Amino acid sequence: MGVFSSGGVGLDLGSANVTICLENEGIVLREPSYVLTLRDDRNEVLAVGRDARQMLGRTPKDVALLSPVADGAVADVELSTLLMTTLSEKALGRRRPLERNRLVVSASLGATRVEQNALSAAVHAAGAKRAYTLRSAVAAATGAGIPFAEPKGVMVVLIGGSTTEVAVLSMNGIAAARTVRTGSLAFDEAIIRHIRREKGLIIGQRTAEDLKIDLGSAKDIGFVENEEVSLRGRDARSGKPATVSVTARDIHNAIMPCVDMMVENIREAFENTPEELASDILERGIYLSGGGALLDGLNKKLGDTLGIAVTVSATPQDDVARGLCMTASDDRLAQNLMQTGCMNEV
Repeated sequence: MGVFSSGGVGLDLGSANVTICLENEGIVLREPSYVLTLRDDRNEVLAVGRDARQMLGRTPKDVALLSPVADGAVADVELSTLLMTTLSEKALGRRRPLERNRLVVSASLGATRVEQNALSAAVHAAGAKRAYTLRSAVAAATGAGIPFAEPKGVMVVLIGGSTTEVAVLSMNGIAAARTVRTGSLAFDEAIIRHIRREKGLIIGQRTAEDLKIDLGSAKDIGFVENEEVSLRGRDARSGKPATVSVTARDIHNAIMPCVDMMVENIREAFENTPEELASDILERGIYLSGGGALLDGLNKKLGDTLGIAVTVSATPQDDVARGLCMTASDDRLAQNLMQTGCMNEV
């Protein structure tokens, strides 16, 4: 018998979303990493996932909207367990779904020992009997179909909700790595601050995310200057409802400081890469993954800054979950990754 003996489940437990991939079915669920509870009694759960996120910015005073995963790590074991259990039941259509399945869960490259222990505790509490963790960047490379079994370096940049992981992979292992605790959620926060400062309007996170998706771009060209959208919110001075006009250039100006900082961190990581591996990266390019890779023009911005080709997969937001599931479904792949320490039993 191999490492596993029944159907595999890949579970990407991210700061922004939980994504679940099933063997032979692919991605079956992606929902926000939120839990809605009573403020004075967290055991009284009102909603989980997408249903909870719909209350973002709309919760009454006696209700709390919580995110149990912070900076790519489990911040609250009890609520993370609830999040995994509820969404797994929804994805697999039965109670206690993780007891009979082999499970591989994502683990951040920068996770501390305490954070690793918290993840292990949450996985076991969720009912998983055969569970493993796999480093997120390795899972992303696997899911995107990036070969890294040979003795040649390949760089993967994984932009999650709260973290950006830069990893150089070679011979099924991690040759060099760097984690920066900032991700795509920082774009939303930058938009909120910019709109308040420049437009005098207070908006919420959901509105900021919609603006990022609809208008956000790292490219400083191609804007239609006369194209505006009306944005409703609360006037920062009077507190009354107000409407302002916002353009794509406004959103570009809002997010570019975060984009520049992210690109600079990636550049520094590349400059600190050993020379032999750096030459491999120059030849093979950089692979961009994670939900943050969906930002229009980010790959070109990074490529122009470093002078290296940057490739983005068709669905970068699914790379990690898909790679986790592939590992859960392939004994030989799992054994190879366990030998290099990228994958561990919990």
